[in-house]
Amino acid sequence: MNKKRLRQWMAPFATATLILNTGYGILAPDAVASTLPTERHNSNLTGLNTAQLHTKLATAQGRNVPVTSGTKVTTLTKGYGQNTYLNQMLKVMSSQMVTANIAPAEVSNLTAVPTETTKVNLSWINPSDLNFDHVKVVGVTNDVYVDNIRSNSYMLSGLQPNTTYTFRVKTVNKSGDESQGTTIQAKTASIDVPVDKTPPGEVSGLTATNVGYNAFTVNYILPKDADLSQAIIYLNGKEVQRTTGTSYTFSGLIASTNYTVLVKTIDKSGNISGGISIPVTTSALSVDTVPEVTGASVTSVNNYSVTVSWTRPSGISTVSLYKDGQLVTDSSGTSYTFNNLSSGQAYSFTIRSKRSTGALSSGVRLTATTDSTSSNSSEVSNLEVDSKSDTWIKITYDMPSKADKVKIYVDGDYEGTTSSESYKITDLREGRWYEIKVVTVNSNGRESSGVKISERTDSDGYYSSSSSSSSNYEKARDLMRIAENSLNASDWRSARDAISDLPSGTRKSDLLDRLEAIRNRAIGTSSSSSGTSSTTTTSGTTSSYPNNAVSSYSTSFTLTPGAKSAYVDGRATTMAQAPRIINGATMVPLRFISERIGYEVNYEKATKKIILTRPTDGKQVVLQVKNSTLAVYELNNSRSYSTNITAPVIVNGYTLVPLRVISELSGYQVNYNTASKQITITK
Repeated sequence: MNKKRLRQWMAPFATATLILNTGYGILAPDAVASTLPTERHNSNLTGLNTAQLHTKLATAQGRNVPVTSGTKVTTLTKGYGQNTYLNQMLKVMSSQMVTANIAPAEVSNLTAVPTETTKVNLSWINPSDLNFDHVKVVGVTNDVYVDNIRSNSYMLSGLQPNTTYTFRVKTVNKSGDESQGTTIQAKTASIDVPVDKTPPGEVSGLTATNVGYNAFTVNYILPKDADLSQAIIYLNGKEVQRTTGTSYTFSGLIASTNYTVLVKTIDKSGNISGGISIPVTTSALSVDTVPEVTGASVTSVNNYSVTVSWTRPSGISTVSLYKDGQLVTDSSGTSYTFNNLSSGQAYSFTIRSKRSTGALSSGVRLTATTDSTSSNSSEVSNLEVDSKSDTWIKITYDMPSKADKVKIYVDGDYEGTTSSESYKITDLREGRWYEIKVVTVNSNGRESSGVKISERTDSDGYYSSSSSSSSNYEKARDLMRIAENSLNASDWRSARDAISDLPSGTRKSDLLDRLEAIRNRAIGTSSSSSGTSSTTTTSGTTSSYPNNAVSSYSTSFTLTPGAKSAYVDGRATTMAQAPRIINGATMVPLRFISERIGYEVNYEKATKKIILTRPTDGKQVVLQVKNSTLAVYELNNSRSYSTNITAPVIVNGYTLVPLRVISELSGYQVNYNTASKQITITK
């Protein structure tokens, strides 16, 4: 298929073409298909039945595949059927795009300035295509040829005085493919006309403001030279920016460090001034020592609860309370009771003073062991499945004499309460495993830890062993995609069960990785002891997730460089790898932030390329380990751009990426608290 025909065939898929034509290479077709607007599908696929689509795909692949006799033919409407065929077509398009050898974009802001009677200075801005390699300059009307220019300017010499030249500047990619080029004319100076070799005046009033521990801003006044082009900003002798503005902010610096800022000016003839410089020293990190509570003690212990008390220090109105290292709640009181504990178990409790800025003390630690029950008679016994069908499971059990009633939980969700010694759980899905827990409640309202049993509802053979391995994989993958789109707890469990039935292998591992990525958003992590929704309640602070509901993307994060502990939406969690400050940039584990703000993460081991896709707005972010270029594709807006960042790195087997880049590209704001050394990310 030639380039012209390929472009015509791909016209209805303009959104997909935007991705495939990027200089970064061919992106994963699955990611493309999942983000294409449905109306784009209809423009080429509406009204076609499966046989016609099958033929179209075969034609695109250059082969003839007859439709087997007896194949069921139905007309496809909007939905997943189109995506399946479109996904296959995009794979064909991807392989064809590899051989299409599309050249990079043209240079921009091309200028030509005669500097002498025999010289012309060309300058431009290189394209942002990631496969761009160098620039070639060709003389259209004269014998001038220069190749392998990797800067953004070049001085052409050996020309004739008072002569008009036409130059064509072409871009070349890493495969040697050339663009059509951009042309420009320039006339060398006459021997009788003097050439400007005088640099412009210097900037004045160079000062540094807003000096912090990792950033500062320089301000200056540009000279009044008529031919002034721009200012050139240097930091410690290295050029960092050319600008027509009168200020520049340096960021990502190191605390308590001496820097030298140099500002030069350049005119339109390319003459550069000597420059004006000033020294700047970043401020030191201040340490806020938060006072501890006093008089901390355990004041009450029984089978299922422990009460602790304390005295707050002056100036502290809130304390954070932890159980076994996990944050339970913040309290403004002087005592707190930890409920729903297990009998006869040792616990550790920590009380940390908390300032209004969020700064925390190291904490005062207390330990206590709950009272033991005389025997296991507080739990039900002989818990077993009495009978079941494809939609219900009936359990039976013996209640202890101390129990007044029992509560039933299914997969951690509250199901119901009964004083009977049997319970029928209904409205289940066929062929699915369920974890059932029975918790006893005594006359005082105390609850036991509970006894669990797992059982699977009957199946009509949808996932039976008689089905082919390939068919089971396709069905499991379909259920996983449904869970990704709906973020529904029930759909997530269906996908989990189907994937669990697959034989071990790479395909199963890939599905499990994708399923884990949506787990927190699909089912949450809270638990309940009463009511009809999954709720955790601690001293007036409640986070609620109704049954089969979806928790939204995280809206706030609190991180501390060097610490694995973090807070997500106010709840304590632990990261596998602590954030680090590398070259002044805060780097965080890739999946910790990206998946919690809606991105799907794909990592190519061979190229170490990271592709983040967010289906909600069609945005894709492409990074690469040890590559300081970030590419962004906004599919719904038909826009793409690239910028420089601190290159991602691998630490202890975990990929760390720049926190600020990922967060701000997603509409999150990043703030640093100097006193507490904490980073806060909010939506």
